[in-house]
Amino acid sequence: MIEVNTRIHDRYSVEFKMGFVADSQPEESNFKVGMWIFVPSSLDITPASFTHAEFSRSVKSNIRLITPQFRLCDIVGGEAVPLNNVSNAADADHEYQMKLFCAIVKSSMRAQRMQVLEASGNERKALCEAFVADVRAILAAVDGMRTSEIGLRHKECHEYCGEFLLNAVAQNCVAIYAEGKDPYVAGLLREVDGRREACGYPKISADDDNAAFLHRRGVLKKYVESLLYLRVPKKRDGVVVEQAYYSLAAGLAMIFATLVAWAFQRHFGNLTWPLFIALIISYMLKDRIKELMRFWFAHRLGDRYYDNKAKISIHDTEIGELKEAVDFIPKNKIPAEVDALRGSSHLFSAENHFTDENVLLYRKKVKLDRARMEAVSTYRFSGVNDIIRLQVRPFLRKMDDPEQTFYLLDGQDELQAVPCSKEYHVNIVLQYRYGDVTEYKRFRLKLDRDGIKGLEEI
Repeated sequence: MIEVNTRIHDRYSVEFKMGFVADSQPEESNFKVGMWIFVPSSLDITPASFTHAEFSRSVKSNIRLITPQFRLCDIVGGEAVPLNNVSNAADADHEYQMKLFCAIVKSSMRAQRMQVLEASGNERKALCEAFVADVRAILAAVDGMRTSEIGLRHKECHEYCGEFLLNAVAQNCVAIYAEGKDPYVAGLLREVDGRREACGYPKISADDDNAAFLHRRGVLKKYVESLLYLRVPKKRDGVVVEQAYYSLAAGLAMIFATLVAWAFQRHFGNLTWPLFIALIISYMLKDRIKELMRFWFAHRLGDRYYDNKAKISIHDTEIGELKEAVDFIPKNKIPAEVDALRGSSHLFSAENHFTDENVLLYRKKVKLDRARMEAVSTYRFSGVNDIIRLQVRPFLRKMDDPEQTFYLLDGQDELQAVPCSKEYHVNIVLQYRYGDVTEYKRFRLKLDRDGIKGLEEI
């Protein structure tokens, strides 16, 4: 199955997080994703102004393992698989297990936080108490690991992981407390501040720009979660087939030139003016035929092959393959389902009578090997997350001013200046396929020259 979550990452980028969850039965799971981006033609996003290279610069893609799922109360309680994996890890595997333990805690806290925020009344109070109790038990277990004989080479790892966990606890506590001001959560927040001070970790200060804190927080996040990000070195797809087709195009063009030369030589003889002129014309046409055949073959290749391909690996073990491509497509090549979804829910009914847009198609194919995924770790990884960040800066270059002024008469018959926001809408339709199942989602991205103003699912 494929799970899709979309959010605004910052003022100039939107994030699409696609979870490819491998089936437990077949040896291989195959996923396909198509993203149609409908851009108003007034923004001048065309093949001439927006090349493949610029699209590649505008898109950042990361592949990471889906964090193993555990209930917060089962991380150090119950069977305590994550805690036992750290405690029983061999010396060479200890840092890996500790990082994964922290990543699991962070994911489980986020899931528990969502449950708390969706609940109300007594249920919410009980969930808050359970959240605080489970987090305190985890922090106590981490304290116990740090004071045990873990070896000098792992003390630094435990310091980094301990600070990472305090940052994650504080982030989730603030999100919960902002919605309900629970006293248990407030007590845990104060405890986190005390732990930071006792350990000498930096914390947020109202009298500082906190740049050092943010930098350190980002470095710790990369340190802990780096083991979940997969190595995906990309290279061009279909290079050998492409060159074979291009060689065939050159051969066909040469056959044409040779036949013309042979026919005119038979008719006019050797070293005659008609033969001389015919040879020049034939070679001129030969080059044109070669280029036209290359163009035709290139478009034929585009339907079957992708721009880039990459092997997905964990610890040098290949667990799957990824392919991706992007191109502008004409309106008549848009599937009927996608076109119908784009044409629905216009903001203004007059938009139904014209669609002046250029269309980009980004496609991706992912293949995962279930057995190899299970063989590389003591945990069961259900699949991978493909996180795509689309930068919208190229779309903003030719926009009008974000605010325009209009006038109306006030009560004293005086003209009153009224500012009006100038927005542009980029529509995105996602198609994702797994097995026999095909699903669609449509989003409207609101932009002005200052960046992203909103994102809504239609």
